[in-house]
Order: sequence, then C-alpha cells, then structure tokens
Amino acid sequence: MHIGELCSRDLVAVPATTPLSEVARLMCERHVGAVAVVKSPMDRPVVIGVITDRDITRAQLARECELSQIFADQVMSRDPLVLCEDDGVEEALDRMRARGVRRAPVTTVHGLARGVISTDDLIAQLARELSALAHLLALQPVSEALREGPPRSPLRASA
Repeated sequence: MHIGELCSRDLVAVPATTPLSEVARLMCERHVGAVAVVKSPMDRPVVIGVITDRDITRAQLARECELSQIFADQVMSRDPLVLCEDDGVEEALDRMRARGVRRAPVTTVHGLARGVISTDDLIAQLARELSALAHLLALQPVSEALREGPPRSPLRASA
C-alpha cells in the first residue's frame, strides 16, 4: 500500500510571508497540529517548510512581540521530511521515525504538495488490518467445524 492511499488530501498550507497569528488561527479552525509552508504559486505548491503548534509556542516564548509580527519563514522547520505519494507505508514509517516527526507533507513524484500523512493515519490503517486479522481468527473455528461436519457421538463411533 502507498501512503497516497492513506494520506489526508486536505493539506493546510501557507506562504512563507504569513504571520504566525494567521497560521495559529488556521490550525485552530482546521483542527491540525502542523501547517506546510509553500512557495508560490499556491495552485502549484512546493513545500519549503513546516510549522507545528509547538513551533508557534516556542516562537512566542523566545520573542517579546505579538504573533502578528513573526512570520512563517522565521520559525518554520526548513528541509522538512517530505514523502512521495508512491512511497510504501513501511518506508514512510522508517523515514518518519528516523527524523522524529509525527506528520509529513505528501507530494507527487514532481514535488507538488498533495496532502499530509500523520501517525494517526498510519495507526488507523494498522487498526483496520489488525481488525481484519482478528475477524479471520474468530472465523477459523467456525470454518473448521463446517468442513468437518457435525460432531460424532462417542457411542456411534464404537458401534
């Protein structure tokens, strides 16, 4: 399975010149913990950074100014982990673990931003797969019983 099949296609993205007050508002409205920073044009976005809710908190604590006076490119994580929609789930997990990130923008093979994959997405997929396995295990005794037919009585077997 490819991460393009699992990722959210609802990527929240902002230009590098966006004030952090707007980034924080978007995060709150869209219920996300990270925003991709993209270079223009917005109809063909290319990810150049990522801002998390933690980045905003740290920026606010490090500076003695309003969030409206701090801009995305000043606090974004540069060189973010970006995954291709054709990457496999295992490869994505390995790369996310190696970089210590819980979310990563997902792009086309040409580098255009298409979505975001999160550990939540990957855990949900794993839960679906484990549920399917549990269902299979539960059906196994029923399947065996149907193949064997009705149980034999001990009295009949000796007669």
